[in-house]
Amino acid sequence: MLVIRYMQHVTSKIPIMVVEGNHEIEKQVENQTFVAYSSRFAFPSKESRSSSAFYYSFNAGGIHFIMLGGYIAYNKSGKHIISTDLPVIQFP
Repeated sequence: MLVIRYMQHVTSKIPIMVVEGNHEIEKQVENQTFVAYSSRFAFPSKESRSSSAFYYSFNAGGIHFIMLGGYIAYNKSGKHIISTDLPVIQFP
């Protein structure tokens, strides 16, 4: 989590959107994972109808972003994000 502390000066002034990775899965206090990650960043989970900070979506600059964490099991809520956010693409 040293990197997050290093970035704190920048991230307090410039908005960024994050998704967890292999460093955040390390066990911390009381054998819990993702504690620092979940407490340091804000996630638009409720706005994107997600029940988790590990998958959510948002719009920025005319682009729709879908954030999917790689270390979490996707339940019905995760599948809902994907099915409602991804457009139906038809290839010729």
